Amino acid sequence: MPTARRQHLARIMFCTAVLPLAACGTGQDQGDAAEALWAVLEADPTAEPQATSLFGDPLYALVDTTGAIAEADRALREAPADVEALIAAGRVRRDFWQYRQAMALYSRAIELKPDDWRPYRYRGHRYISVRDFDRAVADLERARELAPMNWDVSYHLGLAYYLSGQFPEANDEYSRCLSLSEDEGAREAQADDFRSCSENGTDPESLVAMTEWAVRAALRAGRREDAEALLARIPLDLEVSENLAYYHDLLLYKGVKTPEQLLNPGPDGPYRRETVGYGVANWYLVQGDTAQAIQLLEELVQDPWWPGFGRIASEVELARLTGR
Repeated sequence: MPTARRQHLARIMFCTAVLPLAACGTGQDQGDAAEALWAVLEADPTAEPQATSLFGDPLYALVDTTGAIAEADRALREAPADVEALIAAGRVRRDFWQYRQAMALYSRAIELKPDDWRPYRYRGHRYISVRDFDRAVADLERARELAPMNWDVSYHLGLAYYLSGQFPEANDEYSRCLSLSEDEGAREAQADDFRSCSENGTDPESLVAMTEWAVRAALRAGRREDAEALLARIPLDLEVSENLAYYHDLLLYKGVKTPEQLLNPGPDGPYRRETVGYGVANWYLVQGDTAQAIQLLEELVQDPWWPGFGRIASEVELARLTGR
């Protein structure tokens, strides 16, 4: 394909990752959607930044040396209009931070099946990754309309609200999902490929992850009684492994652990510092210790794991506090 043609198609597909297809060009462009998608997928994902941090730093993708992306793309070529193949090709790119390419795949899936909640949920998550919080909210609100009992939709929508500074909305969304832990309809919705809000009542990993962000949002919204009620439901003897950072943050808020214990877990610490660190920084803010919070946030925004929610939230918080 001539270079000019490839660049033209790439521009179309990147446009459709953030705007309705009709807004991206002519009717002829719409017919080019499938071809444009491959122009994006075949381009070097590391040639340009995937995103820019809130402080102007370029953020790059990783190279896939495993062959996982190539395998998913081969399956997609065999069934280019298969939404399952499109989602699979998008999902595999998460491990390599190739988010713009994944967003193009999800946009194509939405075009083909606009009432499927999944591509909105996944694209909304990726909008969070690239620091486009308003579009994240829009996608995830649409996903909630289509799948109101889905845990992952609620979790990421609450996060998008939180990062946008909409703390009451974030608290409300998390509380909505947490309230469905014993709901019969939510229980019936649970499936291998659909994590329901009912998992908050049966899975400690789901419970601590959602409760931790709910507590953060409640405190920032000035709803201290709500935060205390949430914390009271968290026992001191939960068996948690994957989301231990969130659990330890909750124990900090409960007064069981100290900031020093969380920030200095030793050389074999069970979590990334940016994950638990933002919880500590948020705790400093709630306690009125802005100087200590800024000092910690200045460190966290340098964490190389730029897609991490702790890193993203630290950027947002530091930008708010310093006006930079």
